Amino acid sequence: MDNKMDLDFDDIPYEEGWGDDEYQMHPGEKFDEEDFLDTMEPSKKSMTIFFLIDTSGSMSGTKIGTVNGTMEELLPDLIGIGGAETDISIAVMKYDTNVEWITRQPMRVEEYQTWTRLSANGMTSMGAAFKELCNKLSRSAFMNKPSLSYAPVIFLMSDGEPNDDWKSGLNQLKMNNWYIYGLKIAVGIGSKPNMDVLREFTGNSELAIQAHGAKELKEMIRFLAVTSSQIGSKSMSLTNDGREKTAQDVSKDKEKRLVEEVKDIMSGVDTKDIPFDEGW
Repeated sequence: MDNKMDLDFDDIPYEEGWGDDEYQMHPGEKFDEEDFLDTMEPSKKSMTIFFLIDTSGSMSGTKIGTVNGTMEELLPDLIGIGGAETDISIAVMKYDTNVEWITRQPMRVEEYQTWTRLSANGMTSMGAAFKELCNKLSRSAFMNKPSLSYAPVIFLMSDGEPNDDWKSGLNQLKMNNWYIYGLKIAVGIGSKPNMDVLREFTGNSELAIQAHGAKELKEMIRFLAVTSSQIGSKSMSLTNDGREKTAQDVSKDKEKRLVEEVKDIMSGVDTKDIPFDEGW
């Protein structure tokens, strides 16, 4: 009997940076399929969408209220995004003076339909949030699914200036291949977010977007979260002539597709929204 299985190389290869030193690979290197027969489930894939939400004091009032209301409405929209072949999980982090995971582990979206409403206070420890995310982007932590995994979607929200060493945290994150190959999108909330920081986080200026008011923010969160999840959970591993792409090419193609969708989304967003109250 043939023990080989058809692995979809849209899955990203193991190598330094995956948080697992037991097995290392280089970009584009193929798996030895038989090594994974007992641990992989080729018929089902998984993908995690991470939400990193600024809950510092400047987010209080309408801003955090809009985020809470939008997330409550968004959760049902994410059911079935991956189709029959992909399980979508959600991991939620809030960061202010402290960093806290609202979900102790990524939860299947079908099982996470009750949103924990967030409050806002304290400082903006974005660097600490980046370091904590890096710790969880590991096969020994949040990325421990037994099935093949698509690269994650990482959705960052912030309304202000980091109060800690965000650069050090981001540099650490940039060494993690789940982050490198993942789809990254950031929404700056209100008139005072540090968009340069958000652009550096995404690595693509077109995926760092500013929402000035509540209606605009609501539309962006819903459209961007659904669209990025749809793109992230689809296989794009083959070229038009049937050849297998490298992990880097798959990542670039998905990012390009997301940029195209963002442009379409932004063309339909109401930019005449009433701005969030100032004074922070």
